[in-house]
Amino acid sequence: MKKILFSIKIMLVAVLLVITQQSCTNLDEKVYSDLNGDILFDDPDNLIYGFGLAYTNLYQLIGHKYGFIGMEAGTDLLIVPQRGGDWYDGGEWHRYHRHEWTANESYVGRWWNILYYGVNTCNRLIFTFEALEDVDTEPAIAELKGLRALYYWWLVDIYGNVPIVDSFDVPADYKPATNSRQEVYDFIESELLYAMPLLSKSTGLDYFGRVNYYVAQTILAKLYINAEVYTGTPQWNKAMDAVDTVMGGGYSLATDFFSNFEEDATMSPEYIMGLHNDRLEAPAFEVHLFTLHYNLVNKYQIQDNTWNGICAQESFYHLFDNDPNDVRLNSILFGFQFEDDGTPIEDPSYEKFDPNDVTKPTDPDGAPLNLTPEVNMLEPNCLRQAGARVAKYPFILGSDRYTSNDIPIFRYADILLMKAELLLRQGDAGGALQYVNEVRTRANAAPLTEMNMEILLDERARELFAEGQRRSDMIRFGVYGNSRWEKPDQSPSYTTIWPIPQSQIDVNQNLIQNPGY
Repeated sequence: MKKILFSIKIMLVAVLLVITQQSCTNLDEKVYSDLNGDILFDDPDNLIYGFGLAYTNLYQLIGHKYGFIGMEAGTDLLIVPQRGGDWYDGGEWHRYHRHEWTANESYVGRWWNILYYGVNTCNRLIFTFEALEDVDTEPAIAELKGLRALYYWWLVDIYGNVPIVDSFDVPADYKPATNSRQEVYDFIESELLYAMPLLSKSTGLDYFGRVNYYVAQTILAKLYINAEVYTGTPQWNKAMDAVDTVMGGGYSLATDFFSNFEEDATMSPEYIMGLHNDRLEAPAFEVHLFTLHYNLVNKYQIQDNTWNGICAQESFYHLFDNDPNDVRLNSILFGFQFEDDGTPIEDPSYEKFDPNDVTKPTDPDGAPLNLTPEVNMLEPNCLRQAGARVAKYPFILGSDRYTSNDIPIFRYADILLMKAELLLRQGDAGGALQYVNEVRTRANAAPLTEMNMEILLDERARELFAEGQRRSDMIRFGVYGNSRWEKPDQSPSYTTIWPIPQSQIDVNQNLIQNPGY
């Protein structure tokens, strides 16, 4: 039986907590439970049992099709093509791929709502803990401020200019105004610098899904390494200090790359912060349905229908052309598919030649199921079998709507590649090469002999594919808006941040829409 971790156990006491609404523009809320130090919180060690929704909210952010993996459909790694009548979804995925999104997109509103739900929950818990008497609440409040800083880091990265709401005790009709990206950056930095001296330096199972000192340093490293994007002023030296601190925290690369993404990755020495999924205890992650072809249900004994949606772009497959022994190539599923006994799997509904409409594509492989790395088109008639599928999170036999793979939010390989990037930006290509090759050696990839920014970005793609890092990486490296497959035009510079959801502006006229939208 899988371990019942902190991230699961806190749900057992979440009944003590009141669910806040998912908006930062309507913050009025009544507290129906009286959390006092006389009962549960007379021991400061028990305060963690009140964190419930502040952490479990992460499941909504990461598990859904619009979450970490879906976010990469707007980059050069993943795509959600329209396969005839499937996956049109009002054209939202086409617009996302081409950077033509609007303020009314589902994913634009969903990310905002979930992130501010997390902020609001942290605010409420901080307010509750501050009211407790004769209890040492400082470490708990520091942890909540660190978690709130994580939510705000995603907000400043995705939306740029957002309201800073750091108090729960506000009027019922409170409608916060937009803060500048610089102001939000400064707020995140100050919160983390306040929290870190109070945070635990313990690692391992007890802190698998929690904000400790090294998680806060990692958020700070992410903030600083992207500082030039966020504020116009680079902070490479500060980023290096934060990265070096995390590197001194006792983390290391797992021997097996895929052990970081399996059913129970909680003992991985590589996890700085992770999310422990369980299809029964913590149902949220559905990447297997999102990506697998309809006719792979039997092979993997999936107890639900698969959706034949997201797949890798061909360019990702070709990143391994010079090194087919790199185990990370197995992050995608491609080629002819077979049952375990060797029986070829077929797709009886494959696209056949239509004499009445010769413009429609015909699958050249016929019925045998061949997941081709080549994707014939974005829309409207992508072949059912086109596209290598996301297999980085090993398929668990017998999964239903949800699967139990654990997900890293931050892991040590990313820190090593950040170290390499910072050295390279300081002119030390040899030092950068050392850290990149450390990551490659674990993947059974041949060592590189040269290093530049393009090579490093490709390495980050191979290592961090489908972990929600690519958008931020491409923006920082200055290539996010470049033309690419089925995206012929250079994107306007304003698309490096999303619009403020129109639904939020409609109820809060103090919000200012981001430029260009």
